[in-house]
Amino acid sequence: MKKYLTIGSAIMLLGTAWGATAETIMIGVSDSDGEYVKAIVPTISEALQEYDYVAIVEPSTNSQENIDKVRNGEILAALVQLDVAALNMTEDKDPSETLSLLGGKILSVPLFCAAYKGGNVVTYHDLTDKQEVPLKISVGNKNAVTARTFQYLMTLDPELKDIEFFHEEDTMMELNRLLSGRRNLVCFVTMPDPEHELIKMVTGHNELFFITIDKLSFAEAKVNDILIYDIIEVPVTEGFFGFNPEKVKTLITWIGFVVNEKQIDKTLSKQLTQIIRNPDLWSNSLTTKAKRLFETVVNRIGEVVD
Repeated sequence: MKKYLTIGSAIMLLGTAWGATAETIMIGVSDSDGEYVKAIVPTISEALQEYDYVAIVEPSTNSQENIDKVRNGEILAALVQLDVAALNMTEDKDPSETLSLLGGKILSVPLFCAAYKGGNVVTYHDLTDKQEVPLKISVGNKNAVTARTFQYLMTLDPELKDIEFFHEEDTMMELNRLLSGRRNLVCFVTMPDPEHELIKMVTGHNELFFITIDKLSFAEAKVNDILIYDIIEVPVTEGFFGFNPEKVKTLITWIGFVVNEKQIDKTLSKQLTQIIRNPDLWSNSLTTKAKRLFETVVNRIGEVVD
C-alpha cells in the first residue's frame, strides 16, 4: 500500500523544534469555509506530533475540489461538508470505494435563505409548491457549499424541482437583486455569527427575512450512519444585551473528514480516526471558539431575564 506523505521545508523547521523531522499530511480546506474550519488543521497537526506526523493546509476553492483531490490522490485527506461527501460516496461516483469518512460532525454551519417580505416564499414548503414560473434561487458558485447542499437536498426531496438556480459568487449583490425582485430567494451557508455582513444585511433591512427550513426528513439523511443535517433555531441578531435574539429555524450542515482509503497508511488512519472522534483533543483556540460560538448562540434561545 502506498503511503501518501511528503516532506516540505516548513516542516523541516518544525521538525528541528521538536528534535526530529516530521512527515507531512496535506489536508484540503476550502477558502470559502473561513478561518474557523482552517483552524481545525493545526489542531489535528498538534495531536499528530506524538506520531511524528504534521498536518498542513492545502487550500482549495470549495468542498467539491477538496474531495476531487482526495479521490485523484493529489492529497491524502480533506475537510468537507457531509452532503458533498454523500454526493460523491456512491457506486457511480466512487466505484472503487476510494473515499472513506473517518469522522463527521467536527463543526456545524447553518443554511440561511433570505426572501423578500410580501413575496411568494415564506418557508421551505413554498419551494415545493407547483410554480407557473420557476423560482429564482441564488446559491453561489455551482461547486461551493450552498449549491452542493441544494443539489443533495434535491435527491432527498423530489418535489424540490420548479427552480432556476443562479450561480453568482457575489452574494451581497444577489441580496440587492432580491430587493429589486430579480430573485425569489438568496441562500448561503456560513457560521451563525450575527455580525456576519450577509446576516446583518438581511436582519437590518425591513423588507428582508430568513425563511424557515424545517423539513424533518432532511434530519434523517445519513452517510456512513452519520447524520448529515440537524434542524435547529439559530439566532441571527444579538438581541437586547444578549437576550431574546431574533432567530430562525433552519438546516445545519456538518463538516467531516474524508481520506483516500487506497493511499493512507492503516496506522495513520487509526490515529486520525481517534483524533477526529475525540473531542478532548480539540485544544486549538480558534476551533474551540467556533464550537463555543455555536453552543453559545443556541443556548441563548429561551433565556429570560430573571
